[in-house]
Amino acid sequence: MGRRIAKAGLAAGAALVLAACGGGNDPTTGAGTAGIGGGGSEAGKGDGDGGASRTASLARPDSLTVAFCQTIESGDGGRGYQVILRSFAAKDGAFVGERSAAMPPNAEPAAGCESDGPSYRVDLAFNKDLTLVAGSVDSDRAAAFDLATGREVGAPDPDSFTKRPENQGIAFHPVTGRLWYDMQTEDFQSTDGLASRDPKGGLKTEEQTPFEKIPDLLEKDGPTAVTVLALDDIHAVAVPGGGVVATSTTDGGVSLSRASRTSNGVGSGSYLTDIATAGLDENNKVFCEPAFWRNATTLVCDFKQLTFSADYKRLLKTEDLVPENDRHNGQPVLAPDGRSFAFLSRGEDGRTGLFRGDFSGGAPVKITSVDPPVPDEDHLRTTLIRWN
Repeated sequence: MGRRIAKAGLAAGAALVLAACGGGNDPTTGAGTAGIGGGGSEAGKGDGDGGASRTASLARPDSLTVAFCQTIESGDGGRGYQVILRSFAAKDGAFVGERSAAMPPNAEPAAGCESDGPSYRVDLAFNKDLTLVAGSVDSDRAAAFDLATGREVGAPDPDSFTKRPENQGIAFHPVTGRLWYDMQTEDFQSTDGLASRDPKGGLKTEEQTPFEKIPDLLEKDGPTAVTVLALDDIHAVAVPGGGVVATSTTDGGVSLSRASRTSNGVGSGSYLTDIATAGLDENNKVFCEPAFWRNATTLVCDFKQLTFSADYKRLLKTEDLVPENDRHNGQPVLAPDGRSFAFLSRGEDGRTGLFRGDFSGGAPVKITSVDPPVPDEDHLRTTLIRWN
């Protein structure tokens, strides 16, 4: 993240974002973003709401939130970013609300805008009430930006003479809402520690964790383990109690790891030790991307459900969660009650829909259509980030 930004021309890119996307105007009035209301009649119930969609809580219970990130490239190699969030009722797809903001010219969101492959852990780029997006300033400083204005919150004193460690990994803790980041004193991954702060409180609220204390964070609980590993650019899903995580690689497929007290290198991932799991070995590779743990032994990996023994040494059962199909299906998110899941899916007509599935393996049910909020689809990333 961050290193790929070409800084020249970013101001022009941000101006293009505002021109193309209406600068964050209420989509339900038809005055701002194109493709208003998300998916047509289901999502357009907020039309003419007098701007209420701009103040409604996007994290309303039992709503689903979709993130859109538009990358605007200027002619001289610069880039700007527009972040749009839309929430829909999980029950019937009714439009709940929207926030959209153009990022400052020297800023980049922490996740969800990359164009070179899948974009995972996008949910960690947003705070728990979906009012802030995490990102970097000048490619090396952790920051949080207001999704209603695009302005940085809790910014450091611009007149101070200080030398801060660089922050290449940045994420919000999904439960506490604190902004986490690594503290690299050199321009490469090392054994430097981590830090977190109240995003609105600024650096005066910062708490630092030395490198040797990272195992304590990995074992604390699942949300903390996931946040810490995201700072190391590791997409992992952790069991609710922490200590055990699932990851996947292109060559090796799914693997399980346990938090260790001994580091075998640099970065948070160096404190993970592979678990020898029968059924995930060299002769029995399972290729899918871990999405979430339903409980301590049941992993949902793309649209497969994997059940493990209590000691994680055996894969007991693999089940398909959706029927075999030719659609393009996105990574699922778990319902708060744990009984169902939601995901984005694109059909042969090219349109994307928001679907709900259950764990019985039946056919998913469509909730609503999710059309792009801007016409420039080639530079738009769309991700379902959360079931609130």
